Amino acid sequence: MKFITQLFRFIIGVLFIFSGYVKLIDPLGSQYKFVEYFEVLHLDFLIPYALPFAIFLIMLETMLGVMLLVGFKSKFTTRSLFLLMLVFLFLTFYSAYTGKVTDCGCFGDAIKLTAWQTFYKNVVFIILILWLLKNYDDIRPVYSKKLSFALSLLALLIFSYIGYYVMHHLPLIDFRPYAVGNNIPSQMIYPEGAKEDKFKMTFIYKVNGEDKEFSEDEKPWEIKGAEYVDRKTVLVEKGYEPPIHDFTMEKNGRDLTPQLMKLEKLMLIISYNLEKADDKGFDNIELITDKALDNGYTVYLLTASTQEKFNEIKKAHQLDFDMLFCDETTLKTIIRSNPGIVTINNGTIVGKWSYNDFEDVKIKEGMGRKVGVDFALKASLDSIFKLDQKYRSIINAKSPKEREMLMKKYHISEDSIGTDFWDKQTQIDLSSIEFLDKVIKDHGYPGRSLVGEVSKDAAAELIIHSNTIDKYLDAVKAAAERNELTYTKAAEMEDISLVNQQKEQLYGTQTTTLNGQDIIWPIKDFETLRYRREKAGFDLTIYEYAKELFGKDYVFENHSLNEVLNQKDE
Repeated sequence: MKFITQLFRFIIGVLFIFSGYVKLIDPLGSQYKFVEYFEVLHLDFLIPYALPFAIFLIMLETMLGVMLLVGFKSKFTTRSLFLLMLVFLFLTFYSAYTGKVTDCGCFGDAIKLTAWQTFYKNVVFIILILWLLKNYDDIRPVYSKKLSFALSLLALLIFSYIGYYVMHHLPLIDFRPYAVGNNIPSQMIYPEGAKEDKFKMTFIYKVNGEDKEFSEDEKPWEIKGAEYVDRKTVLVEKGYEPPIHDFTMEKNGRDLTPQLMKLEKLMLIISYNLEKADDKGFDNIELITDKALDNGYTVYLLTASTQEKFNEIKKAHQLDFDMLFCDETTLKTIIRSNPGIVTINNGTIVGKWSYNDFEDVKIKEGMGRKVGVDFALKASLDSIFKLDQKYRSIINAKSPKEREMLMKKYHISEDSIGTDFWDKQTQIDLSSIEFLDKVIKDHGYPGRSLVGEVSKDAAAELIIHSNTIDKYLDAVKAAAERNELTYTKAAEMEDISLVNQQKEQLYGTQTTTLNGQDIIWPIKDFETLRYRREKAGFDLTIYEYAKELFGKDYVFENHSLNEVLNQKDE
């Protein structure tokens, strides 16, 4: 009997110390987990106290493990272990039963268990603890009570120091997929033959005035007069999920991850929430980012906050870089510091630091800052773009009042009405393309890095309004891949080129008429259109886009190319 007690004592003591330690070296991870629990339990008033609550439980768990092993106050220890396990048992059962918290965080990020696995593990633990509670008299101090007390006190001091250290720096051990040395793109790959998620998709269409549900196979969009209402998607079976599956670096809806992961010198300042960031920490960030920029690094702030909030901090701390958007939970996973510093080389994380450790950041020396905006070229391009809109906007005015306003804007007299504005615009377009052709030959596409954020799409607009799209299409697409312009402009240009060749378009941006009715020009590989539009950065589905163009009652249909071309021949 005593042997069993000592065995259970050792098992529970070691596991509690291990469980507590892997959370102690990353207390913010436990804080985020308790916030999740408080939210699903509707205990929002406890959220501000999640961090001290997490630290208290971690220290309690770790110290009870130590006290059990050294035999200090065995009756108090076993009773405390039992009460603590009742709390854990409730939380894990709730997680498993409701499915609202999929990972309890019992072993931090070191060991991942499903909710039910964790619950059954706790059932076994509480059985062992009940045995210890019944036989606590057999749990004797190591050598003496004084030594047990001394060892317990020493453990308390050591664990307290560890907790203090990691709160001001970073976790001692990083178990997350964003650890130093890990390559981000390689951990985002789905292996060949990996099991995929299975979904059930239900479409709701209004048919004969009544909302009805249809499966995808029933193709309700082909029902004459049917009006799209909604769509429901339910996960039927979970497939393989790579270690990194929710990492993006977005700007204006465009994910720049593929391009940025190819850079040798990339520094990311991570702040999951700028409102909660240590404002004084950005003084340190200013110093280290200036040093990085001076050595040729590309620097971005990665946050889930708004551009407006970033602009406030950028102005207050004179930061010389832009922001990108990423999911808040992902940012909390990347680094346990707000703000934090991450350096990346060709997708591999080479360093991570808290803002408190900015002096320790390792900067690879380089050739200096990258060339900035060419303001003379930007001014010329802006001026030409203004001319590009001069007569075109007046011709396309939707009302006499709008036409009058535009004529005043461009200083065109009323006497000019009735003259051939298109001839004048055509002459401007020819002159604009001559200028742009020289710019592209000398510099390549004049995009974001050359003329800045505001003017990055100007050249694309000029090309779209010319008859030389095919000449520049490859250069524009390549620039869009480098995030030099808004990708939707390149997509629109490609569609125009295909339509001009009387081929099916790829993104659904171009329109025509069929038997006197407005339609979207036929689209190639329609079943993958939604994916292409999302990847290109279009906000609307093709159904929503068609309604925006032709009215809310419009029912989209993807017509065949033969229908359109044969109609044109008739």
